[in-house]
Amino acid sequence: MQAIHYFPGGNTAEGFCSHFGDILPAPMQRRMFYLKGGPGVGKSTLMRRVGEAAEKAGLEVEYFHCSSDPDSLDAVCLPQKGAALMDGTAPHVYDPVAPGARDTLVSLGDFLDEAALRSHIEDILNLQKAISGRFRRCYCYLGGAQKVLEAARPGQEDPREARKLAAKWAETLPLRGGGGSLRHLFGSAYTPRGHVDLVARMDLKQRMTVDCPFGLDADTLMTEAARQATMRGLHVVALMDPLCPARISHVIIPAHGIGLLSGRRGPTEQGEWLDTERLFQMQEEAEKEQSFDRNAYELLIQRAIEQLSAAKKLHDELESFYIEAMDFSRLESKRDETIEIFCRGDKD
Repeated sequence: MQAIHYFPGGNTAEGFCSHFGDILPAPMQRRMFYLKGGPGVGKSTLMRRVGEAAEKAGLEVEYFHCSSDPDSLDAVCLPQKGAALMDGTAPHVYDPVAPGARDTLVSLGDFLDEAALRSHIEDILNLQKAISGRFRRCYCYLGGAQKVLEAARPGQEDPREARKLAAKWAETLPLRGGGGSLRHLFGSAYTPRGHVDLVARMDLKQRMTVDCPFGLDADTLMTEAARQATMRGLHVVALMDPLCPARISHVIIPAHGIGLLSGRRGPTEQGEWLDTERLFQMQEEAEKEQSFDRNAYELLIQRAIEQLSAAKKLHDELESFYIEAMDFSRLESKRDETIEIFCRGDKD
């Protein structure tokens, strides 16, 4: 059983957008663990160990990557067990709602030498301020890129045609008894490593892609497709646009390996593409203007990524203070205990 990878949040034109509440929606929750502690104390490593143990046990595992460092994890989820382990620190602060009864707080900060950290308080606060400044600049550049896309829009989506195509696609889907569900997450994100796309590595048996020209999106089609798939009793994941998080880029049905995707078709692109000849009502657009718009858009995205990369370097420097102050030998027993409870369940 192959694990699935998502981003629960994203660096967008509207700032940081969080869908951490959809990692494991409240009605599905049976066991929740919230990790607390500073940067570099081992939260991501603990989540990765838990995920690996669950995979070895043959369980379905979902990994949720951090958009500010895609090599790190923000959460790991076991949908079959209704269990999730997630980072509950800023900028996505979560705390136990039903402590002990369902939710467990795992405080890794208990293993920190606070006296050692206090000697670096000025450095820590200055680094936090500098990191915030880099993210602010990033969001300004992403906001500019979104404005360029709006200026470059060569037409618009026909809502009636979008609903027709969604209905036609939905007719090919399995019909499942009971109620469906809809989660909103990200399949790609702007990160210090550039635009990272996790959808390309998803093990989808059926991929249908909508060709969206530069400046256009298929949000109406995707929104209607997600609604109809949910009405058929399916558990659906709507993957949001990493730049404009109010729009849906892809619709995934993980249990059946089905995806309705959007993208821009290149000359060598393979796979099945949805016929969208009548989906978009196109207007005449000067080729010169399109070239200027693309260049401006790509430059702004690159500048945003440079800010994220600079923020990551500062964050690594911030982590170094916490790593030096962390007693990792004491963390091992807490790690083993958490893996035991999370993957195998409590004794009762």
